[in-house]
Amino acid sequence: MKRSILFFVCAAFSISSFAAGRYGEPEFSGWLTFIGLIMIVWGILEIILFFKVWGMTNDVSALKKDHFNETVFESKGQMARYLRRNLVLGNTENVKRTLLKNFIDNVEHGYGELQTEGYEKDEKGNDQWVSFRERNLKKSVRPYVDNLQKQYEKIGETLPVYIQRMETFNDYYKLFVEEDLTVEVETNTDAKGPGE
Repeated sequence: MKRSILFFVCAAFSISSFAAGRYGEPEFSGWLTFIGLIMIVWGILEIILFFKVWGMTNDVSALKKDHFNETVFESKGQMARYLRRNLVLGNTENVKRTLLKNFIDNVEHGYGELQTEGYEKDEKGNDQWVSFRERNLKKSVRPYVDNLQKQYEKIGETLPVYIQRMETFNDYYKLFVEEDLTVEVETNTDAKGPGE
């Protein structure tokens, strides 16, 4: 609507530029003036559109924070206040989601801090460059699981069994990274419908 109004205003002002110039005055083409005004209006509208889109990105961030629990906490105190507020409001699901997301972030951060490769002595005493991936996957995640267990007990919830059973980083990666969690439903194509 605003663009249409601005277009007609510019068109009205540029109609006078189609008149022939007087003797001795430089004569600009009416189309050149008209296109120049259109370009100025177009530029102004693009700047307005840029700031509107920029403002909408803040709205999307707020929606993600509210509906998909994509909250980023700057401190443990801020996270604790968020959890308490949700508990008081009865949003136990938000609390559980936040605790689980924090658990996943902590496990992945802990695994990321482990040394991935380096020198190690072989049986002859020579230094050999090796990968520590297999050894790292065997390291325990029980401290993370126990911490999450305590947090769930504080809110009166039970920890999901699939997390209670985790012992190593390998167990974590099998569940959250390697295995496909979708279930295929078998359909019987030989079955006949009603009336057949």
